[in-house]
Amino acid sequence: MARRAALVGASGYTGVEALRLLSRHPDIDLTALCAGRMAGRPLAEVAPAFTGVAAPPLEPFDPKAVAAAADFAFLALPHGTAQDAAADLLAEGVRVIDLSADHRFDDPAAYAAIYGEHRRPGSLAETVYGLPEHNRGRIAKSRLVGCPGCYPTSVILAASPAVRAGWAVGDVIADCKSGVSGAGRNPGAGTHYPETADGLHAYKTLAHRHAPEMSRNLGGARVHFVPHLVPIVRGILSTVYLRLDTPRTLDAARALYAEAYDDEPFVHVLPAGAHPDPRHVRGTNRCHIGLFVDGDLLVVQAAIDNLGKGAAGQAVQCFNLMAGLPETTGLEHTALFP
Repeated sequence: MARRAALVGASGYTGVEALRLLSRHPDIDLTALCAGRMAGRPLAEVAPAFTGVAAPPLEPFDPKAVAAAADFAFLALPHGTAQDAAADLLAEGVRVIDLSADHRFDDPAAYAAIYGEHRRPGSLAETVYGLPEHNRGRIAKSRLVGCPGCYPTSVILAASPAVRAGWAVGDVIADCKSGVSGAGRNPGAGTHYPETADGLHAYKTLAHRHAPEMSRNLGGARVHFVPHLVPIVRGILSTVYLRLDTPRTLDAARALYAEAYDDEPFVHVLPAGAHPDPRHVRGTNRCHIGLFVDGDLLVVQAAIDNLGKGAAGQAVQCFNLMAGLPETTGLEHTALFP
């Protein structure tokens, strides 16, 4: 039996990607689409890729109307705006998967230190961090899942096997490159084509708000994070540097990561010497990992699609767990290539 689901915030890049996945999911009946200023406009006008695709009309958000139509709600809303929506939907008995940053911390003080005071701190008490590779059992039972940020997803997946095994000592250094779609659909000078094409620049060096999220989910390890904007539309490549407790071999590192990920459907350790490339995961929920060792230095590279495993794909993976479905349902496709 298909599960009834709503998508709230269907007009941004993350929302449109979620819509693409939800509309083809075999066990989802997409019963409601909500969009703020785009409400009332034809879906094909907001997202021309959906020309000729049957879908509910874009409606203003009303928690009672969503609750009447759906048992699950995906929130692809701007940061800061999902707090009230999630709390109102939870009060109506709807299970929520939030793609924004509003429910990635279960501690109001930790959230406030980064984003400011949370308007609905009660919701944080029951949120579960939506990284299935770490929280599969808790996600399945949760009413509210806060999906990780795209940068933290790549860094945590890259670093956690070594950190959890006690191999990594000292700080974690994360050097990450992201496509422009990570900045969202609203235009701005920083993402304007003439400002990004043929260029490459770092931003918020050692001051990005995702670093505490990474640290919290790596057992408190200090993370030095430098993000870069690169002139591609979608994709993240994260290179993570880990100082080891003792010199290790590449074979040993590969064995450690194989133990962590061989049974994971979406995390794949590449053959020795292979470098991950975001093109090879574009449009998927997959993460490709490359491993490199020099004595007591482990370098881990992780490639994901920031809109896939970094957002909408991960949300669907969490939904599958919450709905008691096979985790890969609706997510089995491979990358678009070339």
